[in-house]
Amino acid sequence: MEDLEKAGLDAVDRFIDTWNTRDAENWAGSLHFPHVRPSPFGEIRVAPSADDYIANFNYQQTIDSGWDHSEWDYKHVLHTSPRKIHVAGQWSRYDKDGNVILTTPIVYICTKIDGSWGIQSRFGSDYVDDDFDNMELMARGLALVQDYVNQHNSRVTEAAAELLNYPHFEINVGELDITASKSDLEQVDVNYQLENLMAVQTGQHSMNVAVDVTVSSPAGSRLMQGVVNINNRDGHLGIQAWSFLDPNEAEE
Repeated sequence: MEDLEKAGLDAVDRFIDTWNTRDAENWAGSLHFPHVRPSPFGEIRVAPSADDYIANFNYQQTIDSGWDHSEWDYKHVLHTSPRKIHVAGQWSRYDKDGNVILTTPIVYICTKIDGSWGIQSRFGSDYVDDDFDNMELMARGLALVQDYVNQHNSRVTEAAAELLNYPHFEINVGELDITASKSDLEQVDVNYQLENLMAVQTGQHSMNVAVDVTVSSPAGSRLMQGVVNINNRDGHLGIQAWSFLDPNEAEE
C-alpha cells in the first residue's frame, strides 16, 4: 500500500527542487496538466500542456529580483486519497545573502496520473505577517462557504452563483471543470452537510479553507474532504476554486 502522505510531500519537494534548477522544462515536469494557479490579481491563465506552460514562462523577472533559491517554511498534508492529495505549504525566496525576498502560502493539489504524482493546481493565499489583523477576512470567508452550502441545498442557483468568482475552477484528476460566468453555474442534485470548516491560510486578499462535508443523494451518503480557495477580485469576495477528494476511495 502506497504511503500517501509521503507521496504528497515528495511531490511538493520535487516542485521546489526543480524550481531551483532554473530550468523551466525540468520544473514543468513536477506539474500535471491542465494546470491552473488561481489568484486574486490579474488574469488567471490555464496551461493545457507542459509545452504551453514552458512557452509562457520566463525565470528572468524572478532572477532580476535578486532571487538565489527558494526554501520551505513549512509543509504538511491536509487530505489524502489514492489519486489526489492536498498539501498546505509556505515557501520563501532568498537572495544570495540569505535575505527573504518573497513569502507565499499555498495549498497544492497533487494528482496521480499514469502512476506519477504531480501538482495540478496551486491555491495561493497572499502572505501577511503576525502584526496584520486578518480575522475579518477569515470570518467572512468561513461564512461564505456556509452560505454557499445553504444556497445550494435550497436550490437557489442564482444566489449561489453570486458567491463565486469567475472563471471558477473545480480541480479534478487530469481535468479542470471551468464555470465561465454566473449564468453557466449548474448545480448537481445532492445535499451538503458541513462537518468541519477550518481556515488553513488567510492573507489580506485571499484565503484557503479546509472542509469535511457529507454529500447525500438518493443513492446514499459519503464523506468528502476539500480545499476551497476564496479571494477578493475587483472588490468581490468569492470562491475562486475548489478541489475535493474521497478519503475512503479504494486503491486501484
